[in-house]
Amino acid sequence: AAGFFWTGLPTRDADATMSADAAASSSVPKGGCSYSAGPSERALAALKPFARIAWEECREPLPESAGPARTRWEIHSTWTLLLCLHHAEAEAERCVRAGWQPQEWRTEAQALRHIFLENRSLRMLGAVLRWLRWAHSWGPECSQREDDGCGAGADASYERTRRTLQLKGSLSEPLQGAPTLHPDGPLQQPGRFDEADLVDEVRLMRRLLRALRRGDLRGAMQICSDGGQPWRVALLQGMFPYAEGSASAEAEAGYAAMDDDDDEDVLAAVKEEHTDWSEIGTLEHPGCNGNPWRRIWKEQCWDTAQRHLQRSSTPMSLQELAISGFCSGHQDALLPACSGSWADRLWAELHCMKEWLVESLLDEGRAKWCPSDVFLGEGDCGCPDPSETPETRSARRDKLCGALRGTRGTDLDAVVAREVQRIVVPRVSEDLNEVASSFAALQATIICSAWEPERGDEVIAMLRTWLGEGVSGSPCPFVVKQFASHFAIWQKESLEQCDVSKDELNAGVADAAASAGNLEALRSKTGRDVDDIVRELVGDLVAAASGAWQKQCIEGHAIELIAEHVSAMTAASRVAAFASLLLQMGSRSGEVECGTALELRLEALKRVIWVFWDRFPEDTFALLAVLVRKALCLDASSAEEVDLPSLGLCGIRKAVTTSDLSLVLLSIMMFWVVARDRAEAGEFLEEALRGLESVLGSSLPEGERPESTDDFARLVLDAIALPLFADTLLTLTVQDPTYALGMLPLLQSSALWSDAISCKSPGLQTLTEIEWFLGLCRRQSEWSQAGEIVSACRQSQPVSVCGSGMRLLGPGWHDARASQAELERSAARDSLLDWARPRLAQDRPLLEPPLRAHTTLPEQQWQRLCGAVACRSLFVLLSVFEGESDFDGAMNDLVVAVAQSPWMLRRLEPHHARAFLSRLAVVPMRLEDEHLCAAF
Repeated sequence: AAGFFWTGLPTRDADATMSADAAASSSVPKGGCSYSAGPSERALAALKPFARIAWEECREPLPESAGPARTRWEIHSTWTLLLCLHHAEAEAERCVRAGWQPQEWRTEAQALRHIFLENRSLRMLGAVLRWLRWAHSWGPECSQREDDGCGAGADASYERTRRTLQLKGSLSEPLQGAPTLHPDGPLQQPGRFDEADLVDEVRLMRRLLRALRRGDLRGAMQICSDGGQPWRVALLQGMFPYAEGSASAEAEAGYAAMDDDDDEDVLAAVKEEHTDWSEIGTLEHPGCNGNPWRRIWKEQCWDTAQRHLQRSSTPMSLQELAISGFCSGHQDALLPACSGSWADRLWAELHCMKEWLVESLLDEGRAKWCPSDVFLGEGDCGCPDPSETPETRSARRDKLCGALRGTRGTDLDAVVAREVQRIVVPRVSEDLNEVASSFAALQATIICSAWEPERGDEVIAMLRTWLGEGVSGSPCPFVVKQFASHFAIWQKESLEQCDVSKDELNAGVADAAASAGNLEALRSKTGRDVDDIVRELVGDLVAAASGAWQKQCIEGHAIELIAEHVSAMTAASRVAAFASLLLQMGSRSGEVECGTALELRLEALKRVIWVFWDRFPEDTFALLAVLVRKALCLDASSAEEVDLPSLGLCGIRKAVTTSDLSLVLLSIMMFWVVARDRAEAGEFLEEALRGLESVLGSSLPEGERPESTDDFARLVLDAIALPLFADTLLTLTVQDPTYALGMLPLLQSSALWSDAISCKSPGLQTLTEIEWFLGLCRRQSEWSQAGEIVSACRQSQPVSVCGSGMRLLGPGWHDARASQAELERSAARDSLLDWARPRLAQDRPLLEPPLRAHTTLPEQQWQRLCGAVACRSLFVLLSVFEGESDFDGAMNDLVVAVAQSPWMLRRLEPHHARAFLSRLAVVPMRLEDEHLCAAF
């Protein structure tokens, strides 16, 4: 994932796209006026960046480990389905908010726009069909379809037959037959036509049906024209509804894309290139303003298809019959030619359903929006043939309305929804490969959720299943994790943006208001968190970012990308995700870093905290608290504590690591730098203050609330930064004093430490106590090093052994090097004891917390840590007397100082005292030089 993700996946920054929030506050220009974006517009704006990411990944070559090419295509296709659904709704919102009002119907083109704006089912059917046409044009199988033997160049003008007839024309009249070049000639007298001409016509029919399947109406008419069958161009033109003047001029109302939006241009192109006759405004009517007799023409197509279906044997090819079915909405005629795949069958049945619904809505609206004697689509200006009777019109209505005939207008949506469930769901079957089958099931559920919003929960459930069990039996690839996360993020953003009430929409357009109601219903059903889905992807992102943190976090945009993803998670989950990112960015070398490596790591930590504060200011202090608790393993209630020799239980969990503790100290240092900069700039202080109060567990009293940026910075320092810093440093000091001593100069030079000193923060007291103990450890280390030099000098002196077994010292015992070593060791011992005595004599116990101090450590754990430091201090002092075999000094100096200390014995646990006395009892008595000489 790290190999391709960070170079191939763009972030959704301000330059790349308009965010959902920006869309909510923007205005969409239309005809010189502006209007606020509606819920579908905002959902569409939030959807576009994710769809663009999927397109980029589908287009670019990626390693197979990221996800197979077929999987990437299915993801891109699913996003396109969502785009089509929401784009259709956004178009309706734009039109309504731009001031569209229903008027008396003058033309069928106007009536079609009316029913599209008022009926959501029709818009959804159109959107799904648009997606199916697009997928057929660009899917993985499209190249195979191009090679199916019906490629470009088929000439179906019956040229061979024509030449044959010309040859017959040279014979005597009695020997000539009647020339048959009528367009229906191949159906009426196929034997009179050249076999190759009939084959060419079948090839042309296949190409024509494929163009109609893809919604390429221009291409379909061009195929007929180039193929020598111009009468089929006129046949297809009969589909277009009549429009006054320019068809595109009538189509302008409402269908305006947002300015300066490349995604809208793409969606407009998809609509333009994959359309059909009912989508007004997407296609210029070539050479005409539409057909005022459209319904009559459509009935004739239906009758033609029906006649040939009723024959036991028909000369009409499967494709030509399907074309008649396409034009008339005759499902039995269209479906046999579309049995190749689930998508083809779905397209055929939904196309017919759309045709039936259009005719039903036009019939339903005619009584309300047309004069009683006007029947649009059945004659010039809606004036029907005088020979028409109510019975013939009723029979026509029954044919064109299909399965919806007899359905009341108020029941149409319910019937369509029920039919869509029947059509879509059972069709996911064995005709798809495993990956396509899994995504087809997902896409079918998305389609159903357009009518039943609560089924959005099923989509989320399917994604959870994929993440847990894999896709089609294979482990879930990275791109599927990414898709699941992006879908969950988008859905949550869309639901959170759905705060537009029905009253905000035009009261005269019932379905537009119902659209908001559907979104509200969806929010009530699926408004739960999607943390488990997003967490799968975020885990991979965090691992990739922390593995190459210098490249990804400093040079790249990994942090911003992770922040973008966790924005859809609950506060607790996103805090945990960023805490994990910080912890994984720590050094694992086991040594204290310095130089350039340390500077880069500090810069990366600072950037993580800066980005998090910028995106989630209310959670910033929670991040710091959670980071410390994770490092100290405080939330693992069952975690065992470390049982150190002589110290026993010391208040440290076994899972705590030195690298995590050092990383947390560096993070708190950088957190303070960010907090100070934010305070000086006055950015997000109110939000951050609310978050601080949440971490502290109570609201600040009125008199303690910060009134200035300096007050805010001081509050942060005293209430959270220093306490958490002290808790972590104390734990590190007990666990690994040597490592803590190595970090001490870096910590003392930090802005946090120096600011604590300059403002005399109460938390400085704890740091001073830890500094004292580490100073004690440093002096003990200096004494130990001096002692090693003394030992080395002694071992290098010549020693002879006399007959009685006594050792005789050779010459040079008191040489200059040995004397200097002795002096340094003595000075180190004096420095150590002088450092310890004043603190032992103080009344205040070691590590006594200041009044009203904050801490994240439980009381018992704090006491054990304090006891461990006190015990270690005692053992450090005792080690000096042990190393010099100075039992008398231990009794006269150390024991007396401990006994007189107001706090040492109270800090020690009983087992600490027993360990001290046991070691004291075996301290050897030192034999002074003069005593040794006297023995000789």
